[in-house]
Amino acid sequence: MNTPNRKPKKSEKIEVRISHEEKRELQILARQRGQTVSTIVRGLVTDHLKAARQADLQPFLRASLKERTDMILKPVSMHPRKLVAALAASLGLGALMLPTAIAEPVKVELQGDFQRTSAAYREQHKFNSTMAVEPGVPGTFLTATPESDVPGYRIELTVSPDEGDRIVIDVAIYRGLEGDDLIAHPTLTALSGEEARIHVGSEEEAYEIALKVGDS
Repeated sequence: MNTPNRKPKKSEKIEVRISHEEKRELQILARQRGQTVSTIVRGLVTDHLKAARQADLQPFLRASLKERTDMILKPVSMHPRKLVAALAASLGLGALMLPTAIAEPVKVELQGDFQRTSAAYREQHKFNSTMAVEPGVPGTFLTATPESDVPGYRIELTVSPDEGDRIVIDVAIYRGLEGDDLIAHPTLTALSGEEARIHVGSEEEAYEIALKVGDS
């Protein structure tokens, strides 16, 4: 009896043992950030894998053009991932990483309304943009605010396919174009092609972002 080929699952579960104290602290951190524990753990795994891939690429990125070419001409002794990375570097394409490099980019329509209010002033900054973001790779949007004491805001988006047409969207909002002043880090799940909204902050400082994610 032939067994039909099954498509690989879009996501898998793993079990990790941690102490009771670590679990409790992780749950508190998740509540403070408005996230789930699973989202935080997934983010840690993604960041670790990304750092490992970048470390693997460093010898190729530091090599001269001739050295990169020599590396490509010796594919038998080279791991496939490193071969692709070396090819990209030699052609001036920068870091090409697997498996995210083979995933199709998704289009993200982004609209924002940032407001800051005090007794002395009231600021409102609106923006909209369309980005192509590779799944699992953060995409960055910058919006300058020249008339404010804040030089601008940086928004980092990471999209990850979930079950069916659902997409997990990890959003990090930073105050400043280059700094690390994290304002909010919400995560939401949306259906492909449907709008999802994020509203964080307070009466004095509010941030609202509308997102629509679909194939680019």
